[in-house]
Amino acid sequence: MITAICIVGLGYVGLPTALAFAEAGYDVIGSDIKEDLIAKLREGKSLIPEIIDDARIQNLLDAGKISFTTDTPKAVRDSDAVLITVPTPVTPDKQPDLRAVRGAAKSVAGGMGAGKLVVLESTVYPGATEEIIQKEIEDKTGMKAGKDFGLAYCPERYNPGDKEHTIESIRRVVGAIDDKWLDIAAEMYSKITDEEVLKVSSIKTAEAAKVIENTQRDLNIGLMNELALIFDKMGIDTREVIKAAATKWNFHVYWPGPGVGGHCLPVDPYYLVHKSREMGYDPKIITAGREVNDYMATHVVDLAERMLRDLNGKKVSVLGASYKGNVGDARETPAKRICAELSGRGAEVRVYDPLVDEAGLADWDAKIVDFESSVKGADCLIIHSDHDEFRKLDLDYCAENMATKAIVDTRALIDQKEAAKRGFLLEII
Repeated sequence: MITAICIVGLGYVGLPTALAFAEAGYDVIGSDIKEDLIAKLREGKSLIPEIIDDARIQNLLDAGKISFTTDTPKAVRDSDAVLITVPTPVTPDKQPDLRAVRGAAKSVAGGMGAGKLVVLESTVYPGATEEIIQKEIEDKTGMKAGKDFGLAYCPERYNPGDKEHTIESIRRVVGAIDDKWLDIAAEMYSKITDEEVLKVSSIKTAEAAKVIENTQRDLNIGLMNELALIFDKMGIDTREVIKAAATKWNFHVYWPGPGVGGHCLPVDPYYLVHKSREMGYDPKIITAGREVNDYMATHVVDLAERMLRDLNGKKVSVLGASYKGNVGDARETPAKRICAELSGRGAEVRVYDPLVDEAGLADWDAKIVDFESSVKGADCLIIHSDHDEFRKLDLDYCAENMATKAIVDTRALIDQKEAAKRGFLLEII
């Protein structure tokens, strides 16, 4: 029977997951290698305040339902189940970077005992759970998966900032080493979701389901981005075209733009590509979609250059560094590439984001500024993130303070008629 759970990795997925299980009645130990993060969590302070407030953490601390540590092996020893929710990025050459998973596996193996369940939630290629987690534990402990300990994969489906698709409202998918551990894992996850847990036939099936969830969305956005590139050359409003096409019952709406960032869409397809190539097949459509989506950052800069004719010496401000609205998550954000390309073309680049920690922008090719400084004297504003603050952008203030009234709106937040009244040059993707 599972009563105590260890969560390894306390980021955008791990921390909400830990809190959900604690609120469901489990005794939860949250573990992470970052000492500063653990210190703040022990004080009841959230590292992602835009999603989780301090009171939620403090209440669980006061109730004794959650604790935090950097000692993963001990946390594993004190738990019945271990959930691994560590990052799985890609390397600069787009290869899977599984160092965090391997590190977590070693730490978990250091505290393993018979009868414990280990679940990987991080996105990986099919086969990784058994190749990395199972092998590490078996090699280090001499125990066997299925016989001595449980092994399962349950893909995370947490969407930061999404108030509709919350942990308790989404359906979970679980695959395990055998039927016994499948039932145990599914029962555990059923405590944090109102939906029925879907049990699949194998760990690889669950891993594959996760990696194609995001690959499909990436490809659909890639198609819309390619259409936007085509229609831009034709002088056609892509968003009007999409709205018109959406009147047909079986048309699914995806919007174009450079905002394909975060820990999922720009990353997950490469995990499937890697495994596919390893098996002897070189994917065509998946890689083409990735190329189109990656190119959109360049297209944004091209639009700014088209309006200003020359970017050299021009002051360009990027509004929003995060990859999505109302979240301070700048992982894999296209905004960084936009800033780098603007700088490469000679522009003086400034970036403003009310949610992203300045420390996360330290290596950007841009000056970090406040809102007023981003507007004053600017030749062009590039709206990158659809934060609520930018939905209410004061066009009169911008018109009065900008050197050149030019805006590239990658989120279609600006009213075209209102912008035209004030003499703005406006490009909308």
